Amino acid sequence: MRQALGSWVVRVILAAFACVLVVGLKRAHQGVLILPQNVHPEAKAPLASTEPQPTQETALGPNPEGSQVPTEIHVATRGSTEPAQLSLPEPSPYTRELVSKLTQVDPKGGLVTPEQAQEWKHNLEALAAQGAAGVPAIREFLALNREITLGATGASNLFGQSSLRSALISTLAQVNGPEATAVLVETLHKTTWPPEIAQLSEVLDQRAPGQYRQETVNAINEVLNMSSNGQLPAGWDVGALFKTLQTYGDSTSTASLQQLQANYQYYATMALAGLQGGEGVPVLTRELQDSTSGSRRDFALQMLAQVASQFPDAGAALLELARANRISDTGWSKIAMGLAGDQYQIGEPSSVSGTSPELIPGLKTFHIGSGNQNYYGLPLASNSQIQQRLALVDALMGATSSPGPLASLQAARATLSSLGPQ
Repeated sequence: MRQALGSWVVRVILAAFACVLVVGLKRAHQGVLILPQNVHPEAKAPLASTEPQPTQETALGPNPEGSQVPTEIHVATRGSTEPAQLSLPEPSPYTRELVSKLTQVDPKGGLVTPEQAQEWKHNLEALAAQGAAGVPAIREFLALNREITLGATGASNLFGQSSLRSALISTLAQVNGPEATAVLVETLHKTTWPPEIAQLSEVLDQRAPGQYRQETVNAINEVLNMSSNGQLPAGWDVGALFKTLQTYGDSTSTASLQQLQANYQYYATMALAGLQGGEGVPVLTRELQDSTSGSRRDFALQMLAQVASQFPDAGAALLELARANRISDTGWSKIAMGLAGDQYQIGEPSSVSGTSPELIPGLKTFHIGSGNQNYYGLPLASNSQIQQRLALVDALMGATSSPGPLASLQAARATLSSLGPQ
């Protein structure tokens, strides 16, 4: 009797151990990423999430056949600038059900089938068809600070969307009326998710050109300051914010970008060079005049050369430095690259063409570990103001007699000549 009882106890213990092991392996396989839901400006590090661990989502990534699996994160919010409370009616049961179905992307066996993705798209279309009646349900989900990523953009994305929040914001963009606009503005005031701020700024500027640009710039500056102070989750790429500043920033953005160069040398320098109207060119010019060497200086020379055909002041600054013999041989090679070589842009190349990166001719991608900076380069296009670039190359060749710089400029001239009218 005692022997049987002892055997039964051993079986129970082994069964319990097996359950614990299975659960542990399952959670490890899922690889769900949870980020803090609330981050306050006074915090020195991301606050720990108090949200329960989700169990249905698995790690993001395409399988060899091109299917995708979703992953869920929590989007941090900022608590400093809260807009006035927005009063909307309660979501209808139907629209709330549609949003709920959009969150229930639960792949079987870790993969999403084309049939599941098609059903998901059908539910999104049904929600969009509700128009203004669907706005309260969309707002309700956005307020939860949840995000479900659906895969990289491109032909292989079964969903046709990069994430659920992005899809819902695009749905709001299709809805006319003050309610949808108010939810878009409310989200802009709260979110810290860089791709979302970039998308919101574009949608709002299309709805009311210029009206929300200052609010966009304020949101970007606040989130970038939070990032510099370590108040955002580790690993977030804030490149979308710098890229958005290139479009919507102005002279008031140059001071903050200059300060951000310490933590984001490449992002901030590219953003300064690419500011609409050339407001960042004088800042980079002063930096070049005040320094004599270093990779930061060389990269600034390259970016000024890249935009010189667009902003004449950039070319004038390069000529002044050349005549003063204040450009090193390395700097000259960077200038030649900016004039005739790969043209650098912030972000991911797939967001530009909508195709897989491996299908983009001449693409080069770059990753800088410090600040998680990611950018890419593409060969100079034949419609990139070739004659203006050639004129600057000729002027620079007249400003130096050193063999090294002349060789770099002659190579640039040959490349530009091959792209110009024959």
